[in-house]
Amino acid sequence: MSKKELLDKIIELDTRILSLLDPLEISKLILEREDLLKLIPEVKLGFEEAYEISENNDKIMLHLRKIEEDLKRRLRDIKAYSSIYSSYYISSYKLKDNLVSEEI
Repeated sequence: MSKKELLDKIIELDTRILSLLDPLEISKLILEREDLLKLIPEVKLGFEEAYEISENNDKIMLHLRKIEEDLKRRLRDIKAYSSIYSSYYISSYKLKDNLVSEEI
């Protein structure tokens, strides 16, 4: 693979990774990107090219941190909703039991 092809492919993957929010899809692309990064010593990048890849690494890490924060927030929301629904479920059965016992 030529230097230009390698850089174009890495930039294409970087763009796709930064546009996605699904961690599973991102992880597949990151593994593909990692394989491409292993080829870098063979093509001998210049300073600017290496800097651009480094900048994209930072952008990807920030993107992943934001996704992680969002997933943690969603998990907290799910736990809160679960607690609310559990309380509602229990109270609805108590109400039903009270109504049934009053009818007797």
